[in-house]
Amino acid sequence: MEKRYLLEWPTGIVNTGCDGLGKSLLRVMHSNLVEMQIDRTVHRMTNRLTLNESSDPLASISTRAPCFATTEIRELLLDHYGLEGELRDLVSERDQNVRVRTPSGESFVLKIANATEEPVVTDFQIEALLHIQSANCDVRVPEIVTTLAGAVATKISDGEATHVVRLVTYLPGTPVADVSSSAELARNLGDCLAKLDLALCDFEHPGDRQVLLWDMQRASQMRSLITHVAEPDLRTAVTQCLDEFEANALPLFSQLRSQVAHNDLNPGNVLVSCSDHSRVTGVIDFGDMVRVPLIVNVAIAASYLRSYADPLLFIAPFIAAYNQVTPLQEVEKQLLYDLVRTRLITTVVLLRWRLAERGENDAYSQEALASERDAEKFLLRLSALRRVRFVEAIERACGA
Repeated sequence: MEKRYLLEWPTGIVNTGCDGLGKSLLRVMHSNLVEMQIDRTVHRMTNRLTLNESSDPLASISTRAPCFATTEIRELLLDHYGLEGELRDLVSERDQNVRVRTPSGESFVLKIANATEEPVVTDFQIEALLHIQSANCDVRVPEIVTTLAGAVATKISDGEATHVVRLVTYLPGTPVADVSSSAELARNLGDCLAKLDLALCDFEHPGDRQVLLWDMQRASQMRSLITHVAEPDLRTAVTQCLDEFEANALPLFSQLRSQVAHNDLNPGNVLVSCSDHSRVTGVIDFGDMVRVPLIVNVAIAASYLRSYADPLLFIAPFIAAYNQVTPLQEVEKQLLYDLVRTRLITTVVLLRWRLAERGENDAYSQEALASERDAEKFLLRLSALRRVRFVEAIERACGA
């Protein structure tokens, strides 16, 4: 293992896969690492890595995910983590994710990063999880599992490219996507997101401006992809929404409070209790995390709280709960309408583009089609609602 992956060993990292002599060796290694930290001879990878902000924002989602064989993954798990167990592939947009269930009943997720993902971005995601844990946040997130050598990441090569690999704990729970929506769940989601944002509000990293089209700050760059929306009426609505975003919201971004944020609180990334579907138990998948205006993160989550008879049925209590923890500024309330709709058109456009690029046999496209088939319907419903009524409802929810 290259020394640049031998990072500091923060308190709270899970160490697994060793017993007997292995534990003794790890204790010695841990002691040595602590001494080395004091002597400043072990440095974080973040001190050496920089981000290429001129990267193609489509690169990470246009490049196929890694596809290592089960035998290679088993070998990596045993050699680097001392783990064996049952493996199950998890669908991912750009990485190879594998759930690992050990004979003792423990579960983990092995994440093999896309070759186009810069090492500084992978380290950004690792450091963010460690930061959330150190902040004593009420929101449960996956924990980083160190290798037998005490590193937070390792690597694997397929002969053509090298991929950064990390292991995290698997969080139990039921995805919000699998339960019925309710006002109580919406309120708890608002409270959860606000607390997660507070935990990350002081976090900085060289990789926190990763380049991807899911970053709303780059929404204008998807204009050329709108041609993949075949339906004339929908294509017109998408174009109009992007025009309004560029006119009303984008010019104000530089004036808004910004921070590192999850950037993808969709129903598949939030877990609730199996016995109480309104109680949030965890948040997963920090792969789209980026530094954005805070209200963008709120709008992204709100865009998934869809109701058609009353499009604000779940958005209003969500915003009310978020506002109780972190009061929204007036300009942020005014921008929510444009931002929620912009996330919806991003979902519509990128899904259509991916289907054209990969075909309907692509596993991620199939899963996205099933979960996002109503995004365009909700976009048209919100557009029909009009800005004034939306903003008035948000003001009422915030107690204005």
